[in-house]
Amino acid sequence: MREKILIAVMLLLLFLIQPQAAFAGDIEDLIIQNSNQDILMVGKVSHVSRDYLVLKVTDYINVELNEASIEKREEDHRYVVPKNETITYNWSYHQKEQVEEGDCVVASLKKTNGKWEIAHGLFETDSDDYRTLSFEPFQWNLTFSKTKLKYFINSDGQMKEFSKNENATEFYYKKRKIYDTRWNLKKYLTIEEITNSEKLKAMDQKVHVKEQTSKSIKSSDVKRKVLFVIDILLIIGLIAALKKRGRKKQKI
Repeated sequence: MREKILIAVMLLLLFLIQPQAAFAGDIEDLIIQNSNQDILMVGKVSHVSRDYLVLKVTDYINVELNEASIEKREEDHRYVVPKNETITYNWSYHQKEQVEEGDCVVASLKKTNGKWEIAHGLFETDSDDYRTLSFEPFQWNLTFSKTKLKYFINSDGQMKEFSKNENATEFYYKKRKIYDTRWNLKKYLTIEEITNSEKLKAMDQKVHVKEQTSKSIKSSDVKRKVLFVIDILLIIGLIAALKKRGRKKQKI
């Protein structure tokens, strides 16, 4: 009996732990939380060889700016990463399969036994300007994880509290909507724009007005069609009545 209870408890614990482990494993969340990483950098791949690659820093993202974190940085701001195994991009803006010299990147790094290694990912981006870089080209249905990490990087590590609706068609920062597929945007909003609550409200109101107008037009179309059908039925009824009356006259 005790063995059965113990097995049941272990299964329950396993069930409770598994979802949390899966959530904790999201690379963008680990980066944002600064979990088990020493450096978060934006820069370029300056050299690629069979045994290692070299990353040159353009800017550091100040996830945790203090003396200890600054001391971890290399003086020449170059990071040699040994290729203990094949290094590929977690995300690639240009859908690259291989790391190449000159690529613009965001890298999460950790120092282990005196050597630098990839902590939570190496990402190819469209530029090495942390204020504007992106992880994917703009499209009407953006990827939440890539958009979240983009704005975290664009804000120099200041914006962290992101969420989405169930269908991932609306993104929020601190419960304020910053993206909606219905907005029909043509490009990413800037940090200044997504912190401008008046602009965001105006875009939402514009969508609401369009939807109401669209509903009114559809309603009017339905009414017009119904009235047209009624008119046709009345005409058919009138013609039938006249024919019937004509037949009666002929009999007389």
